[in-house]
Order: sequence, then structure tokens, then C-alpha cells
Amino acid sequence: MNERPSRIPLAGVTGAAALRLATLWWLIGWAMVAVITYGTLAPAQYVPDLHLWDKLEHATAFFGMTFWFGGLARRRRYPLLALVMALFGAGIEIAQGTMGFGRDMDVWDWVADCVGIASAFILLGVGLWRWPAWLERLLGLQRESA
Repeated sequence: MNERPSRIPLAGVTGAAALRLATLWWLIGWAMVAVITYGTLAPAQYVPDLHLWDKLEHATAFFGMTFWFGGLARRRRYPLLALVMALFGAGIEIAQGTMGFGRDMDVWDWVADCVGIASAFILLGVGLWRWPAWLERLLGLQRESA
């Protein structure tokens, strides 16, 4: 039959398996971007010190954003997602170096961002891109696909 998908197809998922909470997942992702942007560009005295290794903080933040959006974006858009994330990290470093808020531009921070991005794509590449559908299924919000 010529059945139309009931939801916007995301991450290659269509029809009955479409994400019911897609808008929420996207909003949470953009909230992460906002928090990370603030945390990286605000004056150092206004940001809590996590007492982790700075490079690990960078890699973790970019891993999290990339993994999150990688579960929501169509897989054919992954090269664009990788580029946007890498440019976002570079832009943060350039802004830190020019704003004069006690932040320093450090190319190794950007390298750590890229390590986080690459690590996320490794996990997405082995099938974890389905995490939103799995989570919705776990929460009882999605029907099992045939």
C-alpha cells in the first residue's frame, strides 16, 4: 500500500518507526549547543571548573553533541555534521583568542574537539545511530517495526 510516514523521517527511520519525540530530541541537542557555547565563551570566572583535564572536557563536549545530532540527522548528512562540528570548535577557539575574557586560543583544544567528533562517528558507524529510536522503544513510545 502507499502509506505515508506518520512522522518526519529522521536517521533513516520512516513510517511506524519514526521518532515521536523528534522535536524534543532536537531541542535538547540545541540546548546542549547553547550550554557548551556559553561554557566556552563566557569569562572564566563565570564558568564552573569541572576539575577535569581540559582536553578531555573538549573531547567529551564534542563527542556528546556529535553523537546526539548523529542520532537525529540522516546518515547521508554525516559529512556535513562532521564539518559543522569541526568548524564550531575552530570558531570557539578563534573567539576565545579574540574576546579578551581571560580565555586563550589553543589549537590542541580544537584537536581534542575533533577527537571527540571522530569518536562519536565511530560509535555511530557501528550502529548506535539508532539510539533515539531505541530510547523511545524502551520508554514504550514507539511500535516495534515489522
